[in-house]
Amino acid sequence: MDVSVVVTCWNGRKLLEKNLPKVLEAFKNPKNHISEVIVVDDYSTDNSVEFLKNNYPQIKLIRQEKNYGYSVTCNTGVEKAKSGLVVILNLDVVPAINFLENVLPHFKDEKVFSVSFNEGNYGPGKLVWKKGFLEIESNDKIPLQVCLTDWPNGGSSIFRKAYWEKLGGMDPLFLPFYFEDIDLGIRARKAGYKCLWEPKAKVEHEHEATINSDSFKQKYIDSIKERNHLLLTWKNVDNPLRFFSHLFNLKLRCLLHPGYFRILLLALRRRFF
Repeated sequence: MDVSVVVTCWNGRKLLEKNLPKVLEAFKNPKNHISEVIVVDDYSTDNSVEFLKNNYPQIKLIRQEKNYGYSVTCNTGVEKAKSGLVVILNLDVVPAINFLENVLPHFKDEKVFSVSFNEGNYGPGKLVWKKGFLEIESNDKIPLQVCLTDWPNGGSSIFRKAYWEKLGGMDPLFLPFYFEDIDLGIRARKAGYKCLWEPKAKVEHEHEATINSDSFKQKYIDSIKERNHLLLTWKNVDNPLRFFSHLFNLKLRCLLHPGYFRILLLALRRRFF
């Protein structure tokens, strides 16, 4: 099965120049079965679009009509991809030249929805219900064999397009960024699909090279992260025990940390208004 590679871009002129050549090197490796490279530009205000047009005419360029945010950008890329398998790469992710060679055979299993790549810093994701909230359990152990993960890394994974479409893609509830990939993984697993993590699929990820204090105020980034974490928890309060546990601990968090009341209001506004 052929593969489309979708690179998400927002004001990424410097990262394009640095990282896109590595993507194209992987494109030329026939064992990766890459049929096209797509860059979805989320209405950049730098000269990213002009740079791509002038230097990479072989790239399929899609420019959003306005700045939407990450989940919509990814959904657009998958929608426009012509292949049955779609890689999504953040602009700050650099793939090894053979990064898909050990990945593609996993899709012989019809239950496989996604395969996450090995970024080298931490292993497969694990979620736990803890003190009334859905939490990420830290995991810096890199397994030697392919294994299940609770969610696919949003900016360094490959997906089966047909299942992405059945699931409705990434939820715009989490715009502009953070936790949309975790939500997608939860929905995929509930639908009976597998999310895998492949240690031999090597990529380098310069974390927070796109979402950082140069582009956004740090207070805004932190608020969005906390708000979306709360929204993710709400989407997974799916039984009475979790409901009462969350309600108690939410009240406790607001009492002990009054600043969290602002996060609660942000989540309520996003969810219901």
